[in-house]
Amino acid sequence: MYLSIDKISEVILKYSGKIIYSLIVLIAGFLILKFSNRMLEKWKKKQRGSVFPINQKRIDTLAALFKSIIKYSIYFLVIVLILENFNVSIKTILAVAGIGGLAIGFGAQSLIRDVIAGLFLIIEDQLSVGDYVTIDGRSGTVKEMGIKTIKIQDYNGSIHIIPNGSIGAITNWSRHNSKAIVDVKLNTKMNFDEVSLKLQEVFKEIEEEFKEDIVTPPQIVGIVDTNWIEYTLRIVTETKPLRHWDLERAMRKKIIEKLFVS
Repeated sequence: MYLSIDKISEVILKYSGKIIYSLIVLIAGFLILKFSNRMLEKWKKKQRGSVFPINQKRIDTLAALFKSIIKYSIYFLVIVLILENFNVSIKTILAVAGIGGLAIGFGAQSLIRDVIAGLFLIIEDQLSVGDYVTIDGRSGTVKEMGIKTIKIQDYNGSIHIIPNGSIGAITNWSRHNSKAIVDVKLNTKMNFDEVSLKLQEVFKEIEEEFKEDIVTPPQIVGIVDTNWIEYTLRIVTETKPLRHWDLERAMRKKIIEKLFVS
């Protein structure tokens, strides 16, 4: 049975007000979200130039958290207003959903767990946007912290999205000084004193190149392994957070050039 043009027109006229209202709500939600994001960006710039500035990573972390809270709040409010506009009660949906309502309940529990865990991460300052961390075996730079998830990017560029509630052990490599450890395998026929003198030359070059990053100068801690063919010499340097990798690579290169090439 086909509807007549008059009947279709009648339906359109009947719901036109509700449709227009829903569109207005959607547009208003979009504009409010844009405005809030712009205000947060202005707040970040203001904090950077403040007389008593907050730590930059802390600013980025709080801004990301506020964006996430505002975004989900606006989404929820828009959905509720549109449903109520069409006389659809949220309580009624949950009441008649049955098993679906139970599933929503479990989903809500998961959401609450993620939100609470995320708030504790922020309050306890366990990590911040820009920190290099290891979370449950995944290592990378924290790109975003939300009320539900955290996003970290590894060296390959892959983004790992981890629910806050599932985060276990956290290793934050950005909060304290790092240690550059270089092990050098040497033939037992090589004279230890001669090797030490050449390594001191390497250390001076490294200190000059990384003078802004080195906390404790390179030093030989001793022989950590040996057999009848070779022995392993360990060199340790304390650096500023995350600068140990670059220093280790540079030192290995200079050691090869000094001991095995020249």
